Amino acid sequence: MRTRRSLIILLIAVMTSHGAFAQSSNYTFTQIASLNDYAGYFEAGSVTNRGEVLFAPGLLNPANSEGVLLWRKGVLTTIAQGDQLLSDGGTMGYTLSPVQMNDHGEVAFIISRDGPGNFPSPTGWNAGVHRYDSRTGINPVMVPGSTPVPGGGSFWGSFFVVAVNNRGDVYFPAMICTTVQVNFATQPCPDGSSEVLTYGAYKADAKGTITPMVVPGDRAPGGSYFDFTHGPAINARGDFAFTGHIFKDDCGNAGLLYCWDSVFLKKSPSGEIIAIARVGKPSPVPGRNFGPAYGPLLTPDGDVAFIADVSQDSDFSEPSVFLYSKGKRIVIAAPGYKMPGGGKFARTGFNNQSVAINNVAEIVFNAALQDGAQGIYVWRHGSLALVAKTGTNVGPGIIANVDQGAGDTQVAINDAGQVLFSAQYQSGGGGLIVATPK
Repeated sequence: MRTRRSLIILLIAVMTSHGAFAQSSNYTFTQIASLNDYAGYFEAGSVTNRGEVLFAPGLLNPANSEGVLLWRKGVLTTIAQGDQLLSDGGTMGYTLSPVQMNDHGEVAFIISRDGPGNFPSPTGWNAGVHRYDSRTGINPVMVPGSTPVPGGGSFWGSFFVVAVNNRGDVYFPAMICTTVQVNFATQPCPDGSSEVLTYGAYKADAKGTITPMVVPGDRAPGGSYFDFTHGPAINARGDFAFTGHIFKDDCGNAGLLYCWDSVFLKKSPSGEIIAIARVGKPSPVPGRNFGPAYGPLLTPDGDVAFIADVSQDSDFSEPSVFLYSKGKRIVIAAPGYKMPGGGKFARTGFNNQSVAINNVAEIVFNAALQDGAQGIYVWRHGSLALVAKTGTNVGPGIIANVDQGAGDTQVAINDAGQVLFSAQYQSGGGGLIVATPK
């Protein structure tokens, strides 16, 4: 494994050696896109073992829209962008990030279909799921209003987070109608029936056949049932991690089609569902229960990295970083933890991919510190390391903060330990950056 990892690092370093970078004690930095060319932010998607980067930026043209872009060997390719017409009749607007890519260059993404500047309510309404590869271009996986739901009815939209494995299977959340009693503010089904809208988690194989993974009405751990599910993650052996809500659990600050999430793992091949972080249950942070939990990602061995709020009021003020491994819940970073490079952890970001994990169980995450600084950190089998933080010189600039100034950049990591993140610079502007370990 170490030999393979060293070869990967060497190959990628050669591939990216022409890019602008600055030396650090542990990393070199390559800016692959400048914030000056985009509308204020980047949403990191994937960095593959071949050094390819997939991301979704805010666009200047057309304004009030987003795109899906691929960086490969210094060349940027636009896969999709706002105002682009889809073959199914929609007009692209905003991505429901993160966008994802497998090791074969196959891309999966979710995007709104009402054009720039339009983001209908409830969240994900009329958003479609798509796949892309360089041979066939963009093809629909799920088209709202026309793609049938297994068991009857039609899909009406999607939600955040999509996954694609190396077989080309796409896992996605979808807006559906249900007769199941739900524990949140309801929205009538648009087909005029007495059903209500909710979300479920589905799989579309490479041939386009759609099957449910975990959907409303499915039995939940400890009795009761799920009233919504989404946020899918997958590994090669078929384990499936997701976020969802159990009907009898506290709904918290209930909103339209939403309650406080919990994180679950559906094990393969048994199909057993385990509650990894359940709202209101004790967390491994002393004296703190799990609040809303989200953003699960899987390793080949079934370890799950995830985010969970541990604030006293479950008000999203202290989202922290955890790992579920071999039946144990491990704290990676929680309020007050000392961080390498100085400072104490205050919280991680609010995005689903504010935390990411690679196939060798290395975890990358962003952090806002109690002293006001922000940084990117990697956990490797019990030890934390600093990638970059406020004050780090990454070549084109010195970091002021990561992403929009709230510590909420999305991140990714490949098996060579390369880290993808975005930052704003003290002199203005910013960039989307790949950090390569020496």
